Amino acid sequence: MEQVIEFFSHLTDTSDWPPRWFCGRWTDFHGWLYIISDLMIWLAYMVIPLVLIRYLFVKKGVPLPGVFWLFGAFILLCGLTHLIDVVIFWIPVYRISALVRFVTGVVSVATVVALFRYFDEAVGLRTSKEYEHELLFRQQAVTELTRSNEELQQFAYVASHDLQSPLKTISNYLKLLNTKYGDQLPADAHKLVETSTKAAERMRILINDLLDFSRVGNEVAFTQVNLNELVTEILEEQQAEIRASGALIDVSPLPTMTAHYTDFKQVFQNLISNGLKYRKPLEPPHLVIQAVDEGDQFCFSIRDNGIGIERQYFERVFQIFQRLHGRNEFSGTGIGLATCKKVIDIYGGQIWIESTVNVGTTFYFTLPKIIKTTHHYAQTDTLYSAN
Repeated sequence: MEQVIEFFSHLTDTSDWPPRWFCGRWTDFHGWLYIISDLMIWLAYMVIPLVLIRYLFVKKGVPLPGVFWLFGAFILLCGLTHLIDVVIFWIPVYRISALVRFVTGVVSVATVVALFRYFDEAVGLRTSKEYEHELLFRQQAVTELTRSNEELQQFAYVASHDLQSPLKTISNYLKLLNTKYGDQLPADAHKLVETSTKAAERMRILINDLLDFSRVGNEVAFTQVNLNELVTEILEEQQAEIRASGALIDVSPLPTMTAHYTDFKQVFQNLISNGLKYRKPLEPPHLVIQAVDEGDQFCFSIRDNGIGIERQYFERVFQIFQRLHGRNEFSGTGIGLATCKKVIDIYGGQIWIESTVNVGTTFYFTLPKIIKTTHHYAQTDTLYSAN
């Protein structure tokens, strides 16, 4: 321990040795060849870690960055030993040289340990050819998925219109039957006509909801959407329900986002209408709509004081056609929340529920500030391939 203390206390002391020029018989050629060689090695060792550090800063998400930093430190210290060897020709800083060499040894051992430790992970890293193969596969998958979605949308559009036509005929003939022969029909017949008319109306609503569900995410023309104006428009459309129920709705300031207007309207419209619909019998609905800026995304919440949802159904309510109540209790087709989830999933967000039965429900959903759908990524891939 005393030797260690003595070593560091005389770290910069150069009186114990002469400069290297005076150790032995150096010729000018031999000495300067040694000096110039060490300087060249030191410069090379300096450039390599600088390139590595620049690479780490420029290239985000580099795998195994710790190994890069250790390797850079190891090379930098190796270069420093050569620079000190040059300095010793004039200033005999042998103690500093010994300390630098010891630190270099420690870092070199740490680098070797890191290389062995992460060897399997490094072997598992894919090569550029493997990435190219995967990218090609993904592009083909995206192309196939896009084609399949377009065919599905076309099928849904044609099917809905083909179904609408006979449905209108049935509805019109029921109304005509009731108008012309209503006075002659018995009570049972009136009930059958009324039931059939309501069923036809439910079918019409279901077809329209399915058509809207199939169209989600297919529009790529984004515009500036002022969510304050959008919510105001929805509330104006819901005025009859709001007045009938005596609802109170508090809306905090909402952001303006670049997105597809109709998709956003479907999300807010479904969640607001659910808050008005699933209310407690003797208590007016109270909805609170808020948005929180979380840096790269917004977190929205729509809270109500309704009947609530049991925890076991938190995931089920987002599945298409899943209803927790009979039609006699609450109207609906079981597509609204599935549509909300589809929109938010496509836009790269998340949606979830916090609810207590007979207390209320809060729907949370996040949306990134910069929204990109698969269409935008497909366009980017196309542009990249063209270049």
